[in-house]
Amino acid sequence: MKSVHVAIIGGGYGGIRAAEHLANNSRVSITLIDKNPYHYMQAEVYDFIANKVDMSQVMIDLPSLCKSFELVKFVCEEVNAIDTKSNTLSTPTQNIQYDYLIIATGSRTYFPDFIKGLREHAHGVKSIPAALDFKQQFEKALLNRIEAQTRGCDVEPFNIVIGGAGLSGVEIAAEMAAYANRFYQNGNFGCRGIDVYLIDAYESILFGMDSFLIDSAYERLIKLGVHVWHNNRISEVRENAILLDNGKTLDFEFMIFTGGIAASTITQYLGFETNQKGHLVIDEMLNIPSHDNIYAIGDITQALDENGKFIPPTAQLAERGAEHVAKNILRSLSGKPKRTFRFKNQGVMIALGGEYGAGLLPGGIKVKGYLAYLIKKAIFWMYTAPLRRRGTIGKRR
Repeated sequence: MKSVHVAIIGGGYGGIRAAEHLANNSRVSITLIDKNPYHYMQAEVYDFIANKVDMSQVMIDLPSLCKSFELVKFVCEEVNAIDTKSNTLSTPTQNIQYDYLIIATGSRTYFPDFIKGLREHAHGVKSIPAALDFKQQFEKALLNRIEAQTRGCDVEPFNIVIGGAGLSGVEIAAEMAAYANRFYQNGNFGCRGIDVYLIDAYESILFGMDSFLIDSAYERLIKLGVHVWHNNRISEVRENAILLDNGKTLDFEFMIFTGGIAASTITQYLGFETNQKGHLVIDEMLNIPSHDNIYAIGDITQALDENGKFIPPTAQLAERGAEHVAKNILRSLSGKPKRTFRFKNQGVMIALGGEYGAGLLPGGIKVKGYLAYLIKKAIFWMYTAPLRRRGTIGKRR
C-alpha cells in the first residue's frame, strides 16, 4: 500500500495532536516543523507570570517528543515559502516535500494600529519570551517599590492594566490580583499594594459567553479587588498612561494587552486567502480552498460553524480540528470520502486567581470555586502527562 509524507507546520496544541493521531499509522511519515524547540502551553500563562509555576511547567520539548514516535522527524526552523505545484515547503536550509500539509502555526497578539502607542508600550503574553519579559520586569518593579518604602509609604501608585476582558484578560487579571494580594500578605508589607485594572470595551466581561461564567468571574474579580471598567475603549497608550475614549486617563506601571489575536505572520507569505487579521480562510473540511491536500487548523484559521458564525479560538478547537484532519487524511488513504468538520464544545473552564475557578461541563453542569479549580488542573494534567511520558521515552533514544 502507498505510504505518504505529512508535513506539519507548528508545534502547538493542534500540530502536536495531529502528529499523535497520524503517528500510529505505519503508512504515514511525519515532519513536524517549528521555529522553537518547545511547545508553549499558552493557555496556562496566567500561572507562569504569577509565579505559581516555573517555565518548565508550561513547556514541552519537541525534539524529545518527536523522537518517541518511530516515523516523526522534528525540524527546528521557520518555513518561508510553500510551492503548491511541487508540494514542497522551504526553510532557510532545506526543501521538504509533502503529500499532505497541515498548517498550525497559531496566533500572535493583535495590536490595532488605530490605538496609538499600543504596540510600543503594552506587553503581549502569547510567547515564552514575551511572558518572561513581563514577568522579570514586573518582579524588578516590585523590588524597586519595596526599596522605595525607606522613604515611608508615600510612594507612587502601582497599577497593572489589562486591556481586553475576554477569557485571557479575565484569567490574567484574576491571577495577577491574587498574586499581588498574596505577595503583600506574605511579606507583611505595610504600604499600599498593587491595583489591577481590567479595561472592558463591552458592557460585560467575557462578552458573548454564558451568563453563569460572566457572573461568577465578575463576582470573583471584585472580591480580589480588581477594578473592572466597562464600556471603556482605549484610544491611546503612552509610556506610563492610557487614554480612554471618554476622556479618562489612567497611569500604569505595566500594561498587558489581550484585546484580540491575529494569525501568525507566516500567512503573509503563503499566497492563500486571509481575512483582515491574517487568518487563513478554510472550507468545511478544514482545507485551504482549491488545495485538497493542504489543511489549516487552530488559531491561524477563520473557523466558522454551520451557521457561518465565528468560533472563538481555543486550544480545544485546535485539538478537535487536528483530530478531524488526521481522520480525513487517513480516510483519503483508504479511498473513503472526507467528512465535514463540526465543532462541539466540550465545556469551558476558567481560572479565576488562587485556587478558584468557574466552568461549564458537558451536559450543562455548572461548577465554581475550589472544585472548578481542581477540574481545570486535572484537565491540564491529563493533557501534559502523556506528552511528558513520551518526552521521557524520546530523550532516552
